[in-house]
Order: sequence, then structure tokens, then C-alpha cells
Amino acid sequence: MANASQCLEEGSGRWPPPAGPYSEAQRLALEELVAGGPEALRAFLRREQLPPFLSEPEVQDIARAALPPAAGPEPAAELSAGASLDASSLTYFPERSDLEPPALELGWPGFASGAFRGLPRVEAHFQPGCGDSIYGCKEAVRRQIRSARQMIALVMDSFTDTDIFTDLLEACSQWQVKVYILLDQSSFSHFLKMCKDLGVDLEQEKLMRVRIITGSTYCTRSGVKIIGKVREKFMLIDGIRVTTGSYSFTWTDGKLNSNNILILSGPAVAHFDLEFRILHSRSKPINFKEFSSCKKNRVWDQLFRITVASRDVTREHFLRMEFLYLRAFVGDLKRKRSWLHASREAMYTPNNTMHTSPPLTKRNGSLVMRPHWIIER
Repeated sequence: MANASQCLEEGSGRWPPPAGPYSEAQRLALEELVAGGPEALRAFLRREQLPPFLSEPEVQDIARAALPPAAGPEPAAELSAGASLDASSLTYFPERSDLEPPALELGWPGFASGAFRGLPRVEAHFQPGCGDSIYGCKEAVRRQIRSARQMIALVMDSFTDTDIFTDLLEACSQWQVKVYILLDQSSFSHFLKMCKDLGVDLEQEKLMRVRIITGSTYCTRSGVKIIGKVREKFMLIDGIRVTTGSYSFTWTDGKLNSNNILILSGPAVAHFDLEFRILHSRSKPINFKEFSSCKKNRVWDQLFRITVASRDVTREHFLRMEFLYLRAFVGDLKRKRSWLHASREAMYTPNNTMHTSPPLTKRNGSLVMRPHWIIER
């Protein structure tokens, strides 16, 4: 049977339909999209006589999710203390990782393979509901959280519902329930803002662990990476019940949008138990210093999108990049200037003792204070 290149060489003029999940034509189309933008994608589809396989929202999402190649070679990952060199593979697709997965440090319910997890049972809840409860999904989720006594493991695409988050905090403080939360990286900044608005410091929560996770990563030949999103939504309760469905933990899903959830018990829970541990092994810890400057990170994303939006870098693009650069740092410089003035006012002391003004220096691209000395007159 002739392959795709042979069909094109023979002058058929069309790409053959893909025999499996992989399509070389679609891969080349994505290369055009990340390199030249939506217009380059449409031109490639016309030239190759391919039907459009991406909707307009998908085109915009992929263009936003594309990340530039790293400036230099990535540093080799350090082996953990318990990792073994024999676990690595020299093949292109390694069978085992040479790094230990992150530990579930708060503990995890121990169930042997095939262990009894309760009688099989399914509860369905819809929103808007009928009868006495019109907010069936949210109320069912909150009841499940309050029923937990050992552990809650949550995977969510977006989490900004303050009522549900307060229930989780109460479960930690009142019932000593361990809570694991895996959130999609693209929406984590909104979760962090909710915590800040509520006055919650995640680093001080001893029984709650929050990590970020992404979907699959697509690497192009140019080094650009397209990062997928997490669309899984489920909550594991004590290892014996799981809540899953279309419902996200947001106010709009709790009040406006139509949703459904299923509450499962029995042997089906074991599959979600395994899935959570797999996702946790792929997750990354939170770097609070990076997310504290999330606005600056968003500006750098805009800078890259401007660069890859067209093959020709014009004067307009340079001006827009310069404007975004200045906007990203002007707020930071104002805060540092206010702090410097306050420090200088507080530095004068009696008894003929004077503190020299601590000069500014650059470190990692930002202004920081140098160590200062006390001068005796």
C-alpha cells in the first residue's frame, strides 16, 4: 500500500485519509499555525486541499497555548535520593522514569488490588434540578465534602467557588481531613486570587496540598510547545466514593450553567484512585514567587504571541513589545520606590549615627537592595 508521500508524488493531489489517530497532514498544518498564525494555516489547507479540522476557538486556543523554545539547553534533572540508575532506558520511549514520583506526603488510604470499596451504587444529580433543590450539583458536592473523614482528592479544571473552598478548609480544621488538589495550570492564577481575597495562605495550610498540572504537550520541529489543558473533573472521598461529571467548582457552574454529576461507589472507584495517583505523579509543585508576578508572565506571553503572529517583524510589533515591557515593570518600580523612600526616612537615628542609603543593584533582571553598613560620625 502506498504511503502519503508516494500518493503525493504520483500526482493524486490529495492527502489520503489517516488510517489511525495520527495524521501527517494535520501535523504539518499545526506547524504552519504556530509559525505563521491563522492565515498561514488557512493558506496551507487550501494549498493541500485539506478540509478544516480545527474550529475557530480551537485555532485561537492553540495559538495562545504555544510556548517559545527554551533559550538554552534544559538542565539535566537531578536524580532523587531513592532513584536508581538502572531504572532508566536507552530507548527513545523509556519504559520507566529515572526520577521518583512526588510522594503523597499526607497519606493515602491503603486498598489492595481488588479490595472491597463498598456496594456498587450510582447517584445522578442535575442542575438546574427539579423539586426542592434547583442547585443539585453544588449541594451534592458540598454534602460529599462534609461526609469525608480521612481524605479528599480533587482534580479540577477551574476552582473559584468560595463556598466549596470554605467547606474544604473546614474539613481540614475540624475533622483533620487530608486534602489534595490538582488544578489546571492555566486557571491556577484565578484560584490563587480567590485564596488571597479570602485571606488564606496556602503555605500555612498543614493538611492541604495544592499542585498544578497540564494536559498533553505537543512539540513542533521549531521547538515550540503546545500545552494542553486538564478537562478532568472528579473528587475522591476516603477512597470509597467519587464524584465526577461536567460540573466545575465555579459560581457560574453552580448558579447559571446546566451541569450534571455522578456519585459512584464500589469497584469503579478504584479506577479513579489510580487515575489520581497517575495525575499526581505528573503534577508540579507551586512556585509562589512565580505566581506572585502572574501579570508579568501574562505580558511575556503577549510578547511571544506578537512575535509569532507574523513571519515579518515590523516596526509596529517592536513598538507594541516595548510598550508591554514598560507596562510590566512600571508597577514593580513604583512599589520599590515607595519602599525606598520609607526606608530612607526610617534610617535617620539620633546620637550622631547615620545609616547610608542602601543602593540599588540588579539581580536576575530586577532591582534589589544591596547590604548596607552603619557609619559612625
